[in-house]
Amino acid sequence: MAFVAVQSDAGTDIILGVTRAISDPDNHDAEFAVLVRSDLKGIGLGRRLLEKLIAYSRAQGTRRLNGITMPHNQGMIALARKLGFQVEIALEDGVVNLSLPLT
Repeated sequence: MAFVAVQSDAGTDIILGVTRAISDPDNHDAEFAVLVRSDLKGIGLGRRLLEKLIAYSRAQGTRRLNGITMPHNQGMIALARKLGFQVEIALEDGVVNLSLPLT
């Protein structure tokens, strides 16, 4: 599933941000991603998109959302913490693992 935030401008749709989740065949775990246009970061668009994805995933019976981000992406790490994600910093791998139980 993907949710796309768009803005219509003179008959042209402009993509502002996207969030998506891809579930395993049993719908136990889903990998998620969030992408917001660089000039729109910090205004809450990523949060709204991710909240919508979380609600959708829960309604579908998905048990957990998982994702990764880079250690320097403090905005995403802070957002994940605010939304209840478990945050595991794996410096040896150069990533931050994000996990949210949905059940």
